[in-house]
Amino acid sequence: MAPDPALGGTPASEPPAGRWLRPVRDTGTEAAPGLDELEQLAAHARERVAQVRLWLPQIEEAVFDCYLGNLAAQLDPHTEADQVGVLATLLGAAGAHLGPGPHLQLGYERHPLLIWPMLIGQTGVGKKGTAYNAAKALLSFTDNDFVAQNIHSGLSSGEGLASVFAAEAETGKTGRKPRLLPDGDCRLLAYEPEWGTVMARMRREGNTLSATLRAAWEGGNLSTLNVDARVARQSHISISAHITPKEFREKVSAADMAGGTYNRFLPIAVAQSKLLDTPTPAEPTLMLQLGASLFERLRQAGDVGAVGFTDAGALAWRRLYIEFASRDGDTETPVEEFISRAAPHCLRIAAIYALLDRADSIAPAHLAAASALVRYSIASAAAVLSPNDTVVRLAAWIAEAGAEGRTRKDVTVEFFGGNARRVGVDPTRLLDQLIQSGRFERISRPPASGRGRPTEVYRAQTRRT
Repeated sequence: MAPDPALGGTPASEPPAGRWLRPVRDTGTEAAPGLDELEQLAAHARERVAQVRLWLPQIEEAVFDCYLGNLAAQLDPHTEADQVGVLATLLGAAGAHLGPGPHLQLGYERHPLLIWPMLIGQTGVGKKGTAYNAAKALLSFTDNDFVAQNIHSGLSSGEGLASVFAAEAETGKTGRKPRLLPDGDCRLLAYEPEWGTVMARMRREGNTLSATLRAAWEGGNLSTLNVDARVARQSHISISAHITPKEFREKVSAADMAGGTYNRFLPIAVAQSKLLDTPTPAEPTLMLQLGASLFERLRQAGDVGAVGFTDAGALAWRRLYIEFASRDGDTETPVEEFISRAAPHCLRIAAIYALLDRADSIAPAHLAAASALVRYSIASAAAVLSPNDTVVRLAAWIAEAGAEGRTRKDVTVEFFGGNARRVGVDPTRLLDQLIQSGRFERISRPPASGRGRPTEVYRAQTRRT
């Protein structure tokens, strides 16, 4: 047989039948990347992330000053998800896990501790599903039975949702259908990664899902009185919804907003937090530790009834109630309608934080973390429903100037034409937002004459080479 050139021998006169073999490349002798190359890759990664996060509103650090925030922080190095997205997902899941026992009694109204986070982010770079998967991984170490039996997807109709909590199993054409939830358990975490599809279903004529969801946010009775009447006296449902900003704007109607379905949700704007080419999960030992801690706190909290206030907490809530209640009005914009339940959201979140701190009373620290998250939610609603591309255009305009950059006077006079304040734009806030994105820098340039005060200049960050 003639030697085969693919195996390193002398060229054969005739190629062998079938697929040719290729020599194996020896990768063991390749040089490791140098320090400069690694720094350049890191700089490119930071720039990429800064670009996809540019549209996000500012967030207070106090958002993460809570037990769930600490859990999200420990998961953060192992995921590209937005930390606030992981926190919000854990918050919704914790409220569902607690069940109907813990509650807030506000006058004649009984509020179950249900939170419905809606993660809103761009396709691919929003990392909404990544945030859910990170939270679910921890929940699996916390209570795997709850993850397997109480988390479901597929909201489609009000009757279908009510049947989940029916006192008795449904009887269909094929016989008796098994109950979706465990017997005696009314806790449901509905995970809807394609909320746009659910929105389309709700808009079909005769669909009662919107009305049923409004009742479900209050907890309790979802019994129906139609021809297929069913008894569902107790329900406890949390919804974890995902959607893109564009899809939400295109599919939501003025009637949807005015009807009150969407003010039950907590909008959270999210985007990729970092680039991890080969992410690795947290060590099982750490996950077991975190899961055991969360399970014990949830177990204790589930036995609590009404949640109250400490004296200091009651005073802190009085101040916050004025802040959030001032948003009510008869001429609400879509944004104001979206976040019109900011006050009850803040209290429900604070109550969950208190219970996970093994307390049955809300203290100022719980309200501080909860109100910071609600403020971010309000800002998220504005960023989604009233997008302002001014900051994006400003970034491009400054970048065009290269290393020369633009002065603050250039921004005020040339870019805004001296009319920024009149049209309600704060140049300082926008410039600070660019600096915080990591893509731009602020420098001081001495005057050409060498005398006088230095000039403040803004320019795009230069890549390291």
